[in-house]
Order: sequence, then structure tokens, then C-alpha cells
Amino acid sequence: MPDGANGATASDNLTFERAYAELEQTVQALQQGQLSLDETLRLYERGSFLSRYCLEKLEGVEMKVTQLLAHADGSYSTRVLASEKDVSQPAPPPAEPATRARQSEDDDDPLRNQRELFQ
Repeated sequence: MPDGANGATASDNLTFERAYAELEQTVQALQQGQLSLDETLRLYERGSFLSRYCLEKLEGVEMKVTQLLAHADGSYSTRVLASEKDVSQPAPPPAEPATRARQSEDDDDPLRNQRELFQ
């Protein structure tokens, strides 16, 4: 049950999913327009609380998002992003020398030895 002062549930176990589902139901009830003025006002206030609650939860999660960074040595690390400005473009993979790329292709070729016999 909502508490009249702040709209919080009595048990305070409101999750984002529950709040969002209740907000959707509240919006549908308000859109139908079959409510008394008092009930409309009560649902509007509850909907405002739920909307703020969901927005605050999303903003909190957004601040915890991390960026995965690839390093030239093949390792990875993460970095917490505080804002969009912290996002960096991924570094291009290091270019392999042409001979190294060709050698690696040959190493993966099971017929390499047989081809060398006919060359």
C-alpha cells in the first residue's frame, strides 16, 4: 500500500520491475478516464512517484556502466564511465606484418607440406 507522504510501499521492497509494471497499470487506468476525481488524483500522485523512482534507478545503473578496453598486448580491462564524455573510441587492432599474416595462414593449412612437394 502506498504511504501518502512519499508514495513508498509499506514493505519498501519495490523493485524497478514492480515499479514499472505498476506505472504501466496506472497510466492505463488514467487513460481510460473512468475514475473519480479523487481516485484520478491519487493515481496521478502515485504515477509521479513511480516515474521518479524508475528514473532514479535507471540513472544509478547508467553511472555503473563500464567500458571494456582492449589493449595492444591482447589483454582487456574495464573502466567505469561517469558520463558520455568518458567513452573512448575502440583502438584499432594492431596491424600484422604481411609476412607474419602469410606465415600464420600457412601454419593453419593442413595441406601445406603436400603443396610444397609440387612447387
